[in-house]
Amino acid sequence: MNSRHLLSGCKSLFRLRSPLVTPARCLNLHEHYSLGLLDAEGVPVPRGAVASTPQQVRSVIEGYGLSDAVLKAQVLAGGRGKGHFSSGLKGGVRICYSIDEAVKISEGMLGHTLYTKQTGEQGRPCNDVMVCERVYCRKEFYFAIVMDRQVNGPCMIVSTEGGMNIEDVARENPDAIVKIPVDVNKGITAEESSQAADALGLEGEQREQLMSAVEKLYNLFIKYDSTLLEINPLAELLTDEYCVWTAR
Repeated sequence: MNSRHLLSGCKSLFRLRSPLVTPARCLNLHEHYSLGLLDAEGVPVPRGAVASTPQQVRSVIEGYGLSDAVLKAQVLAGGRGKGHFSSGLKGGVRICYSIDEAVKISEGMLGHTLYTKQTGEQGRPCNDVMVCERVYCRKEFYFAIVMDRQVNGPCMIVSTEGGMNIEDVARENPDAIVKIPVDVNKGITAEESSQAADALGLEGEQREQLMSAVEKLYNLFIKYDSTLLEINPLAELLTDEYCVWTAR
């Protein structure tokens, strides 16, 4: 075989090769699914259920015997609380002080489009709402676990400034954010859980509660092969207990 035939054969070989394909993860969970997974792992979450009609909203509130409740639009977008609906209703997270008020507000959410700073002009449809009990927070923290390329594995991110956009915190007060890498081969250790509690300034029983919750959250992150688990806020209640108020 001469060199020309050899070169032609090589070109044919390369043409037949399939291009490398990078795996893509396309599954993002709505909040009520995330809270359900956390609850199953023993992580404290508010009582509640998802509803797709105003009648179901009434049934959930009555079923739990709540005097007031919180409605959260189940839309995969940040900034829900400051968003607005095509119905004219403002706010994708609303506190309701009676069953009738909750039903009325749900009518302005369900079947309508929610617009936030992350949805763009097209917005996103709201087909379900999360109906949950109202909890009373003393403090709000931020907690997340991400797959971080810089540390080549999981990294916990904690901050005392929860309940607000973490990107804003990073820009305005970067020292309030603490990153704690975790060796994926060893798993989370008491030392790393302790570092998270230290970053939030916790002591005594509250410290022990937080460390236990952090270990459960990390194990859940690994169990479901996650790339992001974000809790904002992680609430410290007036009862000195902790509760995952919002998760994704």
